[in-house]
This record gives sequence, C-alpha cells and structure tokens, in this order.
Amino acid sequence: MVITQSSRRPSRAELTRASRHPSRLDAKGAAGSDRPDWSPGRSSLNRLSLTPKPYLELRLATTRGAGRGVIGLTQRDVAILQALDCYRYLDRHQIQTLFFQGPRSCQYRLKWLAEHGLVNAWHVVIRPGHVRSPSICLLSSHGASALADLTGDDPRQCVLRAEHALSRHHYLVHDLEANQLFVDLARATSTMPTVGLYHWVGEHGIRRAYAEERGPVPDGWGRVLVGDRELFLHLELDRGSEQTRRLHGKLAAYVSYFRGRPQASCNHVLFVVPTEQRELQVRAIGRRLRETTGECCHVWTAPRSELASNGPLGRVWADVSGPERRVAILDMPSRQGGSRPLADSIGKHRWWERRPGGGEGV
Repeated sequence: MVITQSSRRPSRAELTRASRHPSRLDAKGAAGSDRPDWSPGRSSLNRLSLTPKPYLELRLATTRGAGRGVIGLTQRDVAILQALDCYRYLDRHQIQTLFFQGPRSCQYRLKWLAEHGLVNAWHVVIRPGHVRSPSICLLSSHGASALADLTGDDPRQCVLRAEHALSRHHYLVHDLEANQLFVDLARATSTMPTVGLYHWVGEHGIRRAYAEERGPVPDGWGRVLVGDRELFLHLELDRGSEQTRRLHGKLAAYVSYFRGRPQASCNHVLFVVPTEQRELQVRAIGRRLRETTGECCHVWTAPRSELASNGPLGRVWADVSGPERRVAILDMPSRQGGSRPLADSIGKHRWWERRPGGGEGV
C-alpha cells in the first residue's frame, strides 16, 4: 500500500517517533563510505518486497519555487533530470550509483535541486517497523519545463509526464524495483572494461516507442555491450499476482513478436519471479510456446532471492526451453555489435558528459 500525505495520526503510540522524524535528503551516509551501503541486487526495495503487507508512507518535501531560468545547473544535473524524466522514480541510492562517487555529494546536490524546485522528493517511512528508507526523487513540473528548454523537447509533453508521475504513483514500488535491476547492472559493469549497459529505456519510454507497432511492453529494456558484441534485455518483474491466462498471453506476445525476425535469439526476456512455484509455472508455459517456433527470443527465469544474493550478472538465469542449468547474462547469445564505445556505457566514469541524450539516447 502506498500513501501520500502531509501528516498522519499514528494508530499506535510506538509509531509516533517515526512520523515526526522522517528521513532527510541531507542525512549523513555511512562513515567512510564512498558507495551506497548494499551489495549488488540487495537493496532496500528487495527488503520491502519481502515485508508482509508493507505500508509505505510518503511525504512530499517542502520546496520553494524558482524562476524559469535556473543558474548553476551542471551537465550532471541535466543528466539527473533526464533520468527522472525517463524512469519516473529513482531513490537517492540509485541516483548515487549512476552519477556520484559518494553519499555526501549526492545528498547535497539533490538538496540543491529540490530547493530550486527542479525535483520533488518524497521522504519515506516503511511500516510496520517504522524503518526509514532513502528519499524517492521525481521530476517536478518546473524541472520538466527547464529540462525541455535545455534539450529542445516539447515542454507540454515533458510537464505532463512529470505531473502524471506525481499523481499516478500506484505502481511506485514496482517501478523502483524494475529500475533497481538496471541500476545494479550499471554498477556491476562500471569497472569492467569489456562490458557495459549502453542503453536503458524505461517502461513508459517503451510504450511511446511501441505506440504504433503494438509490440510487447516490458518493465524495462536494455542494450548490453560485451566486447564487440551486443545483446538485448527485456525485463519482466513478476510479483506472482497475475493469473495463468494473463501470464500465458504475456509470454505469447513476446514469442509472436519475435518469431521469424532476424537474429531474434539475441533478445532475452528476463522473468524475475518471487517463488520457486511461480518459476515452474513460467517455465512450463514458456516451454510449450517455444516448442512451436523456430528462430525466436529466449525466455529466462530467476528467483528474486537468487538475484538479490548474486546480482544480475551472476549465474541465476535459467532458460525455459533448456535444462535447469543457470547461466549469467554474459553467457547468453549475442550478435555482432556496432561502433558504440564501451567507455560511454551507463555507470562508467563521468559517462553523462559523453551522452547528452542520457541512458535512452544514441
């Protein structure tokens, strides 16, 4: 359950303290830390997904409006605004992983962006347990207008996307968890000279791209460069709530879309499942669909617990049409790549300076 409110009367006395002292954008990070304090894949969002019936209390931080022109924006600031426009919601740890080397610089810069009205920040408290979580950032209407002025995009559409993210946040936790996989992938490849996440497109960007083609819409899409080769990832973050018929239709849409396409086997649909039983269900449906096709995409499954422990590059993915042996993303079929430089991949050192279009751009 996700609730947005300015204040809340606690239902129990022991919850009073958490309501009065929410987390802050300028909260101090761990002493001596230069990275977010979680291992690859093991984020607060994974803990939240394992919490029975979590109650997520969101409070919009107080911001002061600024004029249309904002003085002091850096290339990194623009890249952060672009990321929020593309992926709707990113928490402070995710932004730190993508754009900063340490927690303090990230906290100070996000505070500056919030004070100038460019981003909205939700302070987060998870109940039960009154656990403080990293603040969640999203683009404000003023930030969307400023970003459109800088990039030459349609300001009306950019502002509408920002307003939609603020008012329609029913799938906030799902969107954050989907974003977390790509953030973990960018972090895991940030120091690897021959591997990189070059493109990352959010769900809403995919919907706009497939508006006329009516293709399947995953929770995220990514282009991974492996040396001089590349492969494509289509993320499906399954929460185990869909009925079998709907799950069958989703898998059938991928198979139908990629059937017979050139080098379709370089496209990989990654199903992250909550339980072993759900994984068996996905594998059974995928196996039946794959038996009737020739050249097609690959469908892989990974339990959420395995992904949280080993990260996205670990040997956690099992092909639904093959043996139960698990492989890593780098072992999946790929194709000959183009001329995209690996050093410009998302998460590499100062990558945003060489990618004016952000993670979705060319």
